[in-house]
Amino acid sequence: ALMAPLAQERGLRFSLEIGLLGDITASGDCTRIRQILLNLLNNAIKFTERGVVGLKLTTLGSYQGLRFEVADTGPGINAEQKARLFQRFEQGDGARTTSRYGGSGLGLAICQELAIAMGGQIEVISRLGAGTRFVVDLPLRWVASNAALGGETAHAETAVEPQRILLVEDDPTIAEVIVGLLQAQGHSVVHAPHGLAALTEAADNTFDLALLDLDLPGLDGFALARQLRVFGYDMPLIAVTARADEVAEPSAQEAGFDSFLRKPLTGDMLAATIAEALRSKR
Repeated sequence: ALMAPLAQERGLRFSLEIGLLGDITASGDCTRIRQILLNLLNNAIKFTERGVVGLKLTTLGSYQGLRFEVADTGPGINAEQKARLFQRFEQGDGARTTSRYGGSGLGLAICQELAIAMGGQIEVISRLGAGTRFVVDLPLRWVASNAALGGETAHAETAVEPQRILLVEDDPTIAEVIVGLLQAQGHSVVHAPHGLAALTEAADNTFDLALLDLDLPGLDGFALARQLRVFGYDMPLIAVTARADEVAEPSAQEAGFDSFLRKPLTGDMLAATIAEALRSKR
């Protein structure tokens, strides 16, 4: 539901097909699965200029898990591009793709790593000029449907009053997704595309908390956090990054951040982190 409006804004048709038989509940890491799907769908929408982006869900084998398929009618990729698609800091068409669409090239590598961590895999099926299909196979355990209950308790623990949030993110597509996730939770969001714009917004408005991307152009997220603290802003600061290195989180803490999130984000991740950051500041 979140990605359909983004597809429609780009003039694309969004297709959702659920091919499950009966009332089925699978046990797995919902956060990781959402991360994978959000990233794959975001990429599909970003690289498709006309046609369709679709998500299909079916059972894997004899109820051995789930298969998610994300397909698009974009430019497709050749064999050489496919071979390096899941390498960190690689994109399908290298520097030309990065300059045109932005992004660090981390997303697909992270998706594959998340799938492998769950015992699954991601396969890419594509031909140049004929679109791309990502097939995500995850060996999830089937459980009785009533075992899925208990979500209300988890929701209560992360539910907070609507907040006024400053989001600092230079990638417009990612910003749209995060804004949508936050607004769905009732928050009011102001988006600043870079550090200087964020400082202006902070001076002109009052915010309950801020989410800052670490890899901003010019004034990066670390420097921006330090500036906000020097100027006396004590609202919770949440670092957001696609970095996978071990030094990013401690460096963010030293810069004045209260919490740390790795992309791609999900609504559950945001809700839990925001709730914890607000509790810690009280």
